[in-house]
Order: sequence, then structure tokens, then C-alpha cells
Amino acid sequence: MAAIPVFLRGWFSRLLVLTVICMGFTAWGGTATAVRAIDDDYPDKRVEMVVPYSPGGGSDIFARTITSMLEKQGIVDASINIVNREGGSGTIGGAYVRGKEGNNYVLMTVTSGILTNQLVLGTDVTYDDFTPIARLALDQLLIVVPDDSPYKGIEDLIEAGKAKPDEVTWGGTGLGGEDSLLLAQLEQESGANLNYVSFESGGEVQAALLGGHVDVASANPNEILGQLEAGGMRALAVAGEERLEALPDVPTLKEKGIEAVYEQLRGVFGPPNMDPEAVQFWADAFKQLSESEQWQEEYISENMLRSGYLPPEEFRTFLDEEYKKVESSIKEMGLGPEGSPATPAS
Repeated sequence: MAAIPVFLRGWFSRLLVLTVICMGFTAWGGTATAVRAIDDDYPDKRVEMVVPYSPGGGSDIFARTITSMLEKQGIVDASINIVNREGGSGTIGGAYVRGKEGNNYVLMTVTSGILTNQLVLGTDVTYDDFTPIARLALDQLLIVVPDDSPYKGIEDLIEAGKAKPDEVTWGGTGLGGEDSLLLAQLEQESGANLNYVSFESGGEVQAALLGGHVDVASANPNEILGQLEAGGMRALAVAGEERLEALPDVPTLKEKGIEAVYEQLRGVFGPPNMDPEAVQFWADAFKQLSESEQWQEEYISENMLRSGYLPPEEFRTFLDEEYKKVESSIKEMGLGPEGSPATPAS
């Protein structure tokens, strides 16, 4: 090798040192990537599915259905352990999962409550804290009246709400929750003005409606199917994008020219900074599940839900759009962290 001129030796030494440093960073980065990349046999140990609500509720049923079907259909080999971490309107479980940053073996069920809690209660656990994995279903709301109600269609209710502002009473759970958000949309789109009456639970809403204490109410279809079949209640409209298969004669609000839709999401989050490969694994698994006959018949149809799978990026976009809609409704209602609390959806 030819000798290096004296006046270049200093620069050559510096270049050599810089090259070695860069190689070191490259090697370190490659090692870091290798450490974080999931193994071919992932998931090779027990997965924890956190339900941030109590056993027996909608989220708990959702989680147990998911895990059972994933295992029975052989979509996922690893066992999935359901852990209920209820409390704080879902924030206890949320904070726990948020603290599992980078953990590829922790999942969490999520509902629209993650949005309303942040906006109404001012909770510090937000949807931005997590890794969206998949939206799986949408729980549509029904607008119902007693069977002997004078309101035969949603048009009659709107007309009464315009003619007698604040006299027609609407029962729902919580102020700032899904029922009141639907009413806020309905009033804004139709020009009607109804009087919202808040109750602690869906059971109390049903009792008040059947007892004649409120004129109309909103409820999840699976909660009142028995009353609809028995003839105690009638459904005026569904606040979803399409009619329910089990109630084909009940129109959507949109069909009646009212651009009001409120559907509670049911999906799955992961902790912040999950490995992209792990996120994709679960997104693919949930997509396969959502397309299965068992899922459609035993969960979607039986619970009168709307199937609505979305992969991670589309789920993120959906959440961003929903947040803006809910935020607008909350402001219209004059609610916020200092306002009346919402009753979280389970």
C-alpha cells in the first residue's frame, strides 16, 4: 500500500475513526432490530387479554368470544388469558396496558368509551396511548317506545319534539354517554327538542319506559330483544348505517332523511410501541376470525351487531374521525371534565 502523505495523515485518522463509529451504530441498530423482531413461532407463550370492565358485561362477553373462537378455529395456537381490570370508567385497565409498552403479549378490548371518557371525564388515558390492532364490530342503537305509544314512526316523534320542545322525554344511561350523544345528533339534524332523562343502567331505562315515566328511549338491540319479541316495545328506527338483520322492517334514521348515526365500536388495542410484526399477526388473525361463519352466526347475528372489521391503519383513521364527531357533540351539550359524568359503555 502506498504511503499516505504527512499532510493527509490527520484527516485519514479522523475518517477511519468516524467509519468505525458508524459501523458500530449500524451493528447496534441491526442487533436492536433483531432483538425486537418477533420469532417465527410467535406467540410462543400465554397472551394476556385485558378487559377494562367487570365480568359479565359487553366487553367481557366480547373478549371471551374472541379468545374461544381463535383457539377453537386454530387461528392462534397460544392460550389467551382474560384478565378483568375494572374501575375508573375503564381507566384502571387502560393505564395497566399503557404501562406494558413494547409488550407483544398483552391485548385489550376497547369500546367507544375510550373517546367519551377522555372528553367528558377528562381522563388521562386516551386512545392515542395505544396501538390500534383491529375494529371488529359495531353495536348499533335502537330508538324504542312502548307498544301503546302514539308515536308510530320516527317522523311522529320528530314532529312532537318540534311542536312541544322539552316535553317529550328520552331515557338513556348517563349524560355524555352514547344515548345522549345520539339524541344530540338527532336534535341537531332534525330540529326537534327533546328532554333527556339520565339513568344509571339500561335496566332502569327499560323499567322507566315500560312504566310510562319516559316517552322514548335508546338501547342496544340485544338488551331489549326480549321486550320487542314480547310486544312490550316497538322500535322506531335504528341509528346505524344499515338495517338490522333481525329487525328488517325497522328503518335507519338515514333512510328517513336524518343524518344521525351512533354505533359503539368493539375492537382490540395493544400497548404502545408493539412490534409491527406482532400488530400485523393479530390484525390478520382477527380478520380471519371476522370472516368465519361461526363469528358471523354466533356473535354478530345473535347479538344483533354489525360486522365491521378494520385493520390497524384504517382503525386509527376511524378513531380520529370519531373523536372529532364526539368532541363536537360534547361541546354542543356543554359538557366536559367539569360537567356531568358519562356512564361508560361496557
